[in-house]
Amino acid sequence: MLRSTHKILTTAILLLQVVSTYAQLRVGPTTGTINGSASLDVKAGPYPSGSPFRGLLPPIMTISERNQIQNPATGVFLYNTDYKQIEVNIGTPSSPVWGPVAGSGSAWSITGNGGTVDKSNFLGTYDNVPLNFRVFNQTAGRIDHILFNMGIGFFSINPNTTGTYNTAAGSYTLRNNTTGIANTAVGAGALTANTSGTGNTGIGHDAMIGNMTGNENTGVGQNALRGNTTGVSNTAVGADALYTATSSYDNTALGGSALYSNQTGYSNTATGALALFNNTTGYNNAAFGNYAMQNNTTGYLNASLGFNAGPSSGNNAIHHSVAIGPAAVTNAIYSIAIGSDVTINSSTNGLSVALGALTSVGANVTNSTVIGARGVVNSSNTIVLGDANITSLRCNVQTISTLSDKRIKEDINDDVPGLSFINRLKPVTYRINKTKEAQLLGYGLNNIREDRTIHSGFLAQDVEKAAKEVGYNFEGVRQEENGKYYTLGYTLFVMPLVQAVKDLDSENNALKNELLNLKRELQKNTVAHNKLADQVKQIQEALGVSKGGGSSKISKK
Repeated sequence: MLRSTHKILTTAILLLQVVSTYAQLRVGPTTGTINGSASLDVKAGPYPSGSPFRGLLPPIMTISERNQIQNPATGVFLYNTDYKQIEVNIGTPSSPVWGPVAGSGSAWSITGNGGTVDKSNFLGTYDNVPLNFRVFNQTAGRIDHILFNMGIGFFSINPNTTGTYNTAAGSYTLRNNTTGIANTAVGAGALTANTSGTGNTGIGHDAMIGNMTGNENTGVGQNALRGNTTGVSNTAVGADALYTATSSYDNTALGGSALYSNQTGYSNTATGALALFNNTTGYNNAAFGNYAMQNNTTGYLNASLGFNAGPSSGNNAIHHSVAIGPAAVTNAIYSIAIGSDVTINSSTNGLSVALGALTSVGANVTNSTVIGARGVVNSSNTIVLGDANITSLRCNVQTISTLSDKRIKEDINDDVPGLSFINRLKPVTYRINKTKEAQLLGYGLNNIREDRTIHSGFLAQDVEKAAKEVGYNFEGVRQEENGKYYTLGYTLFVMPLVQAVKDLDSENNALKNELLNLKRELQKNTVAHNKLADQVKQIQEALGVSKGGGSSKISKK
């Protein structure tokens, strides 16, 4: 008995010596050498009897049994019968984390998996922990079911955020988000700088990349709303739309580079490529059409509709103007231009209207209106209807009324000349040379039509001379545009004509009175004549003179 015990102890001591000396063990066939890198080398076979090749069988247990292991060392592995996979503790003894060994059981392999079952097999977690993805050991995706955030892309969505309901797709999207809520970023760099901004949508490369605390903005397109930091309620759709804006609000830009230069301008609407391109601080402007109001910078309360409609270069602070039509230009405040290629030139006070293709209002003209294609007005406080080709003006009413209330009139004098002025006028007939007329008025010569109509009227210079001769300041004849040409107001001839009629009436009455007096004298003379004739007759009868006037015979008694 003692001898047997001695042999066992001797064998154990020798075994311990071998282990302590080499620190290696081999299990399996005795042929071959032990792998120098292994402390324990388990050989698969071949074995001389039984199964020629054999595997390594780890501990087999359920999840419940696994969880009863006390302080499992990091690296301890086992086979989980519930998940049908080999698991290893990649955590610590006090906080074990059981992860599947790649390629084991139902684990996902880096070379792909086969035999998967739809809705049964999945890539994800089974515990109450967000799912994270990494590339180059850096954050590359996160699905957070607790905060309702999702991000996919290199450095997408800050994993330390406390914000909720955020969605990010693309590299660096929502990278710096901390407390922002309900943001959507799609495209590399979209909403990268956002920290606490809420309700923003950035779609496109670097869309809203600079936004930090701005809320409820929408940027769709590369660099859309790129510079926005604190602005709110802006909408930019199109590459580089609202590119520069930082703190503006309530702007809408639809089209490539629309409102590109806007900085703090607010409540602007730009629809069309480069619409309101240079606007910086202007506000409450509306531009519809490619290049519409592209030159405006600080102007406000303007509206433009049509290709390149709005102020021209150098007139960037216009306000309260309207331009409708391709290339319609309004360079004056409180003015309206409607029609293709209409132009209202620069003016300090504006207040002009141009309606009709190719119409224009001259520089420094105030409170004037031109209506009709190719019409031109170059003087203030003037209304022009049509161009040089207009030959008729019709209206359904027979007269145009003007304010003529006695209560507003002062310095009233009864000094309008009548016949003295009218008798000096020379009515004539004539034809108009339309080319000379266009040159005089400043119209283009491309559309001039010959006028063969025989007109009746006066010559303005003759009327002016007649008025001066009688000392009459006649407003019916005017020199327009500082004496460039004359105009006549034919309706203003009514007043001197009325006075002329009154003059004639006075003369007529005087003649009537003179004739009446002559009649009375004639009547008196007739009575005297008749009386004298009676006396002569009586004398003749008394003398016996015959009425015939022949030789008289005196009767003898």
